Amino acid sequence: MALTHFSLTALRSFEVASRHLSFTKAAEELFLTRSAVSQQISQLENQIGVKLFHRINSRLVLSREGSLLAATVRKSLLNIESVLDSIRSSDISGKLVIGSLPSFGAKWLAPRLKHFVDLHPNVEIKLLSYVSLDDVISNGVDIAISFAKEKQPGICQEILLQDEIWPICSPSILRDDGGIATAGDLASYPMLHTTLEGLDFGASWDEWLAALNLPPFSSQRSLSFSRAYMMIEASSLGQGVGIAMRSLVEQDVRSGQLMRLFDFHVEASKLIALFYPEAAEHRPAVRAFSDWIHERIAIERA
Repeated sequence: MALTHFSLTALRSFEVASRHLSFTKAAEELFLTRSAVSQQISQLENQIGVKLFHRINSRLVLSREGSLLAATVRKSLLNIESVLDSIRSSDISGKLVIGSLPSFGAKWLAPRLKHFVDLHPNVEIKLLSYVSLDDVISNGVDIAISFAKEKQPGICQEILLQDEIWPICSPSILRDDGGIATAGDLASYPMLHTTLEGLDFGASWDEWLAALNLPPFSSQRSLSFSRAYMMIEASSLGQGVGIAMRSLVEQDVRSGQLMRLFDFHVEASKLIALFYPEAAEHRPAVRAFSDWIHERIAIERA
């Protein structure tokens, strides 16, 4: 029988029902009545000449033929959906101005932006660093990454993640006498930290120590930096032991350029969020970037 004799609606109804093994749940997903779903599947069964479902003790199960058809239909629909997504992505165009706190922009976003550009080649990206969210709102930024805060009029906020605080150092700094085995050993090394934690993605030694109920360090040897990416660079060069947000150093740890010290799970007190004007909520480029960054974070934290 030619494919044109089969209703795409009936095939879709069958695919959804085969996933849920329930006409009622399929109807809910498709925004149809249960009767309509049942009729679509009966029509398909009549055209094929086989039963696609059986009822066993009031439970709906796929027949052998139904299982074969379900797998093929599901794969075909996913292929169609993938192609449609690709077409939609290629149609997204225009300029997108992205604002980010300096270190997150330098260490997390910039290395990953090519992936977004490859998906959306017609979007012209401009990445800016800024000091505060007020700076974003007044300077024409379309979408921004910052620390979560109370709801502001006219601004949408989406939580991206709760970061972790990681002590880090270069592998070269560890001494031959056993290196750093306990938190107390840290006092033997120069301590690197950022001084503007609230205005950049810097992490705090005080916050890490307090979370573990540890006393402050007695070491007076320290280097402070106004930006986290500066401190991370100094750490990678072996100038001391640093403290950083996981999102900023995870790739460097994976590559071996930096080492994470200890495996204590210490969550940062601030959430990282995405911001954009309410008026831009349905702009294709803004939605595409929002979807992309949520997906990248989910993949990397899985």
